[in-house]
Parts: sequence; C-alpha cells; structure tokens
Amino acid sequence: MDRLTERVFLGDSGDGPAMIEAGATRLVDLRAETRPPRYRVPVDHFPLEDLVEGQEEIIWRAARRVQELVAAGETVGVYCQAGVSRTAAVAIAYLMLEGMDLPTATGFLRSRRPAALPALGLWKSLEVLARRRWEDVKEAPSEEVR
Repeated sequence: MDRLTERVFLGDSGDGPAMIEAGATRLVDLRAETRPPRYRVPVDHFPLEDLVEGQEEIIWRAARRVQELVAAGETVGVYCQAGVSRTAAVAIAYLMLEGMDLPTATGFLRSRRPAALPALGLWKSLEVLARRRWEDVKEAPSEEVR
C-alpha cells in the first residue's frame, strides 16, 4: 500500500483492511473479475479490465468519484487485483482532473508507487482522456457501477 496524496491510498486487493486501518473511510474497487468484498466502510465498484482498450468512460467515472470523495473530506483507498495497472490508470486520471498533464501525473504516480504503470490498453485510454478538454467534463457527476 502506498499513499498517492494525503487522502488517497493505492494498493492491491489484499490492502483493503490496511487502508481502512490507516484511515480510509471509503474504498474504490477496480476489479472486473470479481465483486468487492464487504468491509466496514463503503466500497464503490468500477469494473475495469486490465488489457482492454476503450475504457475511457469508466476510468473517467472512477477518477471523478475519487475526486468527489476527497473533496467531501473522505480518505479513499483505490485498488485492483495487483495494484499496478488499473489502479495506476485511475490514479493518473485523478491527478489529471486535479490539474496535471499526462506525463506529470505519470511521473508523480511513479514517485509514490514505482511499480505502478497502466497496461497498454489502459494507457491508450488515458491518452484519449488527455486529449479531451477536461473542462468540458469536470461538471458531469460520477456514477458508481454496481
């Protein structure tokens, strides 16, 4: 488990309890292959597939949800199975929403979680998102996928 920012933890599927113990009040599960376990804190589920292109919208919704939760004062734990690819994609998108460009967000993420890097399909989705004008979509509310 690593800390991306003061209010965002990143990890793998086994890190949920440690994130909660460290102060996470909400978890975001990015695994498409399983449903989230029950924890003593709410878990939002945004099922991403690791090696698939064209997932811009779900990456966007997950990153926007993290941003909304942090803005509301929550501490959020974000995880996928291994905590490397899908977690990295959503973390980078979140940092882009916070004002960083794609290269800066990637470098910032890697400084906090060196092994994290999106798989090629997710990276292509991030490139699509980076070309969008974030101002056009920042106001759209996120929707948790159940």
